[in-house]
Amino acid sequence: MAAVLLLLAAHPGFTAEQTAAPAPAPAQTPAAAPAADAPAAAPTAAPAAASDGVALHLRVPFYSPLFTDVPLAAVNDEKITLEDLQKALMSVHEKMTEEKATNAKKNFLDALQRLINVKLVVMEAKSMELDKLPEVASDLENFSAAQLRQTLFLERVKDLKPDEKEVEKLYRSKIREWKLKTLRFEKEAEAKKFRKEIAEGKDFLTLREKLLADYKADTLGRNENDFVNSDGLGPELTAALENVKPGTVSPVISGINGFIVVKVEDVKSVESPEARAKAQATLLSQMRLKSLKAYKDELLKKYGKENTKLIKSLDLEAPKPGIKKLMEDKRVLVSIKGEKPITVADLADAIQTKFFHGVENAIKEHKLNREKLATLDEMTSLRLFKKEIGVRHIENNEEYKKKLEDYKNTVLFSIFVEKVVKPDVTYSMKDLKEYYDAHAAEYKSVELLQLDGIAFKENEPAQAAIDKLRHGMDFKWLKDNAENQVRKDAPGMMKFDGEMLPITSFPQDMQKVLNGVVKGDYKLYQSPEGYYYVLAVANYVPARVQSLEEVKNSIGEQVVWQNQKKTVEEWFKKLRDAYTVKIYLEER
Repeated sequence: MAAVLLLLAAHPGFTAEQTAAPAPAPAQTPAAAPAADAPAAAPTAAPAAASDGVALHLRVPFYSPLFTDVPLAAVNDEKITLEDLQKALMSVHEKMTEEKATNAKKNFLDALQRLINVKLVVMEAKSMELDKLPEVASDLENFSAAQLRQTLFLERVKDLKPDEKEVEKLYRSKIREWKLKTLRFEKEAEAKKFRKEIAEGKDFLTLREKLLADYKADTLGRNENDFVNSDGLGPELTAALENVKPGTVSPVISGINGFIVVKVEDVKSVESPEARAKAQATLLSQMRLKSLKAYKDELLKKYGKENTKLIKSLDLEAPKPGIKKLMEDKRVLVSIKGEKPITVADLADAIQTKFFHGVENAIKEHKLNREKLATLDEMTSLRLFKKEIGVRHIENNEEYKKKLEDYKNTVLFSIFVEKVVKPDVTYSMKDLKEYYDAHAAEYKSVELLQLDGIAFKENEPAQAAIDKLRHGMDFKWLKDNAENQVRKDAPGMMKFDGEMLPITSFPQDMQKVLNGVVKGDYKLYQSPEGYYYVLAVANYVPARVQSLEEVKNSIGEQVVWQNQKKTVEEWFKKLRDAYTVKIYLEER
């Protein structure tokens, strides 16, 4: 198990005698300022915590809940805890596993140094009263309101669990895969005629090949040698195939782009822990949404009352009294105990803000009344949840308070960068030239290709075509006369318009086929739809190193970033001189 080694000395919370921290000396602003996520400054010698008094060493399991509040460092006696370090070592989406933590022991102190740097910047931002700026207050107010609702919602749904039988049913439907032969018709009558012939005993594949050859139908455009799952089929086809057994043919299925008949060649299920977890998450999400909708109705009965007659009769698009008059109308639509009611004016104002180009056109297009109920429901929900939050004192929830404090630190760090750092960061042409000379190889243009292509239904005629082309056959003549070609309007057909295109604009697997080509080459490429393309390289421009003039803007961004990173080390050093920093974490 990963563990950290602490040196505990005289520190608030560990000693009976505490002295007030000295007021920090204001740090002087250097010529430039730090970047927002610059690396930790080179670690200075950790203050000798033992000099504060008697010290002891403590081996702490990294993930033990018993030690989350243990301080690893302090800045002016504001502690940085083991829990803070745990959060710092979490990725955006995934908590670090114990194995990763074990391998990352050597990074504990680096991460702690970065936390100290953040704490220093936040303290300095407060000393500069950046926390009193209107934009900071507005940002924090919006975050707080959203987080309070989130905390309320989580308390509401925390004990919900989906029924295991329903999970199993959804899971089984998601892991089914089909191997299919498909045929799509433009007209329903043609599809029904084909299906009738199959019912009379004619062979599906024989009839299908004839219809495809005569261009009277096409396939769904996927590689029919592969199995496909419900995500690939879509909800309509999946539902239609639910009871179609292997070896049989489906009824006519009405699709988005025509009428489809399918022969099911095989069906299998591929067990997947990920799919089971996804099925469980899907059902849980549905349960939570249903619960929260019911919550709003419960709170309306508890605290509010709707004027249903007025809500139903309110016409926001009527010439009289007109939207401007309605924006002054104080009639109550929804009343809430102890809170300001929602009036017609409130609703009209909220709706008009949704139309950036004014409400006149929206009225002509009859959009206002369509927004009425949804907007009122949103407004009512927000008011009711705010009321419940106050009644239940959700603001005292410890998890909420931690999230708010963390977010406040993030905002203050960002505003410090915006107000203090960025205005002073500049660069010269000399800086650009030096960076360009050191990184010229990174500024290569991409390869450009002009392609033409012939799509065949099968591999053999495609390979034969390449052989003929390499022996001198004219490409245009072959394209106009070769048999076994895929019809031009088949689903997923690639189009070649004679443009010079970057190689990166083509699919990844196609890029691999084109790697290393030159003008005049011919290559064979099989697409996901199962088409076999003979690709002709009509023109080719190799990659080249771009000039400084071409890349100076992107280089300028890199140089600014570099200058910010240089300046940040000056800032952190200066702030460490101005504030008292104590480190209790030792690395062994």
